[in-house]
Amino acid sequence: MRKSRLEDGIRGLQRLAAPLGFGFVVITLGWAAYRSGLFFDSDLYGLARMLFIGGLLWALFVPIRGRTLDVMPGMIFPLSLSALYALTLLANPVSVQGSTDAALRWLAYACWAMLLAAIWRKESNRQWGKAAIQATGVFVLVSGWLGWFGAYAHPEIVLRFNDPELSATGTRLAGFFQYPNAYGALLATFLLMQLQAWTAVDSKRWQSRLAAWTAVFYGGALLLTESRGAYAALVLGLAIAFGSAKAGSRVKWVLAVSMTAAGSTLLALLAWHWMPSAEGGGAHPSCAGMVGVTVCGLLGGAAFARVRGRLTAGEGKAAKGPLPRWLPWATSLIGAAALCWLWISSEGERLSGHFQTAASRWLFYKDAWGMFLDRPWLGFGGDSWREMLGLYQSEPYVGNEVHSGYLSLILDTGIVGLALMLVMFGFGVRTLWRKEKAAIAPAALLLVHALIDFDWSYAFVWLLLIAWFQVHAGGRGNARDAGAVGHSIDASHTWSTAGVLVPRKMRSPGVWTRRLGCACLPALLAAGAAAGLWAASRSDAAATAYGNAAIAASPEARAAHLRAALEANPAYAGIRLGLAPLLPLRERASLLAAGLRYEPQSAPLHLQLGIAYAELGDVAQASDSLREAVRLDRFSREGQTAALAAMANLAAFRQEAGDANAANEAAAAGAAFYARYRELARQVAAMKHPANDRQFALTIAANFHAARCLLILNRRDEADVLLREIVRLDDGDWRERALKLLDE
Repeated sequence: MRKSRLEDGIRGLQRLAAPLGFGFVVITLGWAAYRSGLFFDSDLYGLARMLFIGGLLWALFVPIRGRTLDVMPGMIFPLSLSALYALTLLANPVSVQGSTDAALRWLAYACWAMLLAAIWRKESNRQWGKAAIQATGVFVLVSGWLGWFGAYAHPEIVLRFNDPELSATGTRLAGFFQYPNAYGALLATFLLMQLQAWTAVDSKRWQSRLAAWTAVFYGGALLLTESRGAYAALVLGLAIAFGSAKAGSRVKWVLAVSMTAAGSTLLALLAWHWMPSAEGGGAHPSCAGMVGVTVCGLLGGAAFARVRGRLTAGEGKAAKGPLPRWLPWATSLIGAAALCWLWISSEGERLSGHFQTAASRWLFYKDAWGMFLDRPWLGFGGDSWREMLGLYQSEPYVGNEVHSGYLSLILDTGIVGLALMLVMFGFGVRTLWRKEKAAIAPAALLLVHALIDFDWSYAFVWLLLIAWFQVHAGGRGNARDAGAVGHSIDASHTWSTAGVLVPRKMRSPGVWTRRLGCACLPALLAAGAAAGLWAASRSDAAATAYGNAAIAASPEARAAHLRAALEANPAYAGIRLGLAPLLPLRERASLLAAGLRYEPQSAPLHLQLGIAYAELGDVAQASDSLREAVRLDRFSREGQTAALAAMANLAAFRQEAGDANAANEAAAAGAAFYARYRELARQVAAMKHPANDRQFALTIAANFHAARCLLILNRRDEADVLLREIVRLDDGDWRERALKLLDE
């Protein structure tokens, strides 16, 4: 009786698997989008813990139920990349924290893929999965429109610019992702999904209707992002979709693209016209704009729905006659005219000019290539670009991201990681080609756009991509096969119980091979999920304590929170940099020196450690640390000036103490710092069009501290030249201090 009730309960849960899975996917993806796309690792820890728990339970449940882990390659490859990042921890990474966070990310993606494979094993469940992805798209779309008109407050959902190189209109829609290019790529992907659903003959009724009512809204929001990379990726995606479409649907494609182009242009123009002013700060929503755009968008949706109904009349799906032959040509002309007008109008100025931002990307790529050549096989570990940028950049630009997902991966994990990634994509595309060719185009759009931007830094993009591959290529053919030990795919191969492709000749008598795989893979996943759960919990605790320190009412409370954060996660350099000023000098130096074990290439750690040594009076160690800080981030005028000031103060301190040798040694080191700083500033000034976003130049403070060092070295004439220059250029405190030294 108890066994029968248990089986009834399990069957009941299986019937609820599809709607529960729909809710799980929508909530997960929606929350991930809302949390800035999970760009920041501190936002990912909570979701990662949930996925680790789910993956751990499922990995333990599968062998008990006698089922298989049929998630190849959706789970195997993310798990392999996670292991590769973990391996970089043994190869002297530039950031232990960066490698750990990257390993946690990919382990979370593996658990996500495994859970989706479990939910979407049946075809009926995958229909719920497709609906969940579309619901996420609508959420991302509606939030962006509400943010544009000021009806929804979210940090940087709309970005304003004064630079025409960054925005032709001065305003760009960024969505929850706070970055217009990433948001534009996602909008383009969802738009392509709608166009495919509208043109496909076998689309479900809900898919075609959703496509009709949302396509124009997606297109209008995409234009508001002003993302040229997203536009180019969309064109490529359209070409792939059009080429793989059936011959009979070509007219539908012409109509769909043309109507979307015309309607989206109209919506974008209305949105630009009715947007709340910057002075209002979004406090007063533009009701007229929301109503106008909504009405126009709904009219466009009605037109879409009516045209599709007329097109399918010959197939018995509508009562009215087919469309006139002239309609596709007329809509094509209208759509082309709308796009051309947008191109040549003031709103389209950014589309046809100002390609300096594109040129700056090539500068990023050139410097990244030089970095890659220094460690090509396994890379530098996680966060390599951010940690090593100051050392390799050839011009003083600002670029915390390399603006290429592929380059970022190859810098982190080398050729091995990139090869593994390409093999993963190859498996996924091959499976889509066999099962559902139309699904290739949206995936290709995101994968291509990642060539020129950092979409992959957003965990949301990977969660969406994995869900897209899994919902179209995952699962088994029928329920009867779901519990089978093997799953034949051709005449010469079969799937083992571990989800690994095995030659048919190995099936018998090598039953032990399948059994070993069936046992090892769940055990490996369970161990990885357990380790990831512990690491994510510790990192999350440290991030929480670090956040509490920022709002602490007193220095003592702040220090207590920072100590708790450091105990939970000693690899995070930001904690040490925040705690160091609150500690005595010797404890400060020890704290910072210990941090170099986790981030040996950290310029801020070396700089603060050098300043601490200078305050302690240690000339040799101060000079070494400060020299390394300047080497690792030579285009930081703040770092250059701080290093010079620390050596000048140390030289003055040792001179007052009567230690002439140490004073001269410190002053000589300061003078050498200044000479290199001045030469570098001259090189930047001599560049024709430098990417000087960091505004690198020789500072007045650096001139003053260099003059102090020169005076200690009895180089009075050189010092006077610098002091007179300060008097000429400055009319504030530095001028008064220079005059005082001149009078001595």
